[in-house]
Amino acid sequence: MASATITNKPENQDSHALVEKSDTRAMFVADGLGAFKYSKLSSEKVIEYFKDILSQHFSSCVPDLLLLGNIFKTVKLRLVEFSNSFLPEEEKGAAYLFGTTAIAVVETEEKISIAYTGNGAAWHIRGNFSEFPDSLYYPWCISNYLNPHSVSENGREVLYKFISDRPDHNESAPSIIEIEKDRLLGDIIMVCTDGIYSADQLRVGENEKGVWVKFESPILCFFEYLASFFKNYPAYSNDALETELIKYLEGLKSNLNDDATVAVLITRDALKYHEGKNNNFKSENTQHK
Repeated sequence: MASATITNKPENQDSHALVEKSDTRAMFVADGLGAFKYSKLSSEKVIEYFKDILSQHFSSCVPDLLLLGNIFKTVKLRLVEFSNSFLPEEEKGAAYLFGTTAIAVVETEEKISIAYTGNGAAWHIRGNFSEFPDSLYYPWCISNYLNPHSVSENGREVLYKFISDRPDHNESAPSIIEIEKDRLLGDIIMVCTDGIYSADQLRVGENEKGVWVKFESPILCFFEYLASFFKNYPAYSNDALETELIKYLEGLKSNLNDDATVAVLITRDALKYHEGKNNNFKSENTQHK
């Protein structure tokens, strides 16, 4: 498990965190909404609250849908409480001053749960993602499960769900997906803020052959770095994965127009699958020699 962030702007308003406690692992990313005055503080506080709540209440307990929903609700309540204590009197009762998207991923022994409010992406990747032939530009064993909480207004996407300092719990109620683990190929989860990818920001056009959607190169590039991790770091450490994520973001930096944050979780079964592949490769090479 690893995470990383980068920006070209003077201030990075994204935040991220990893938590590991007993048999539960979790990762969080949040994108402070730049239209609000305290956007960076919003994402920082929300990530702080996620970490605190998870560390207190998760040990080996299996998270259920209701519990993850309650975590988002509690995070929202804490942000409202913080804003009330933080804001000067002249700003209290004003329009939105705090706002952030949030994505949470929680892994237990049997399941992976993804909960989100806002946009960004949550990619579910099978362990065999790197085995597809070059003729298949885009392997079919990967899917983005995050359906953005946004609507189209005046030709641009506008979020209708996020975590803010307003006491409207419907506004922050997350969408939640549960994934039963694949014991054969393993599972990899990559979540990111919209500076890297979000379905509500894909470019659509039309030519004589019909409607097309521009494929986002940052995602194709990510799979190259993920494959590099499995190939070049047989120890499969968190530090090695973080190194690849940092290199990945550095490669994107020159073309970024927003903060970019990524977090990746690789299950034990995915590591075993690739370890078995590497052992088979070594065995075949030894036989050839």
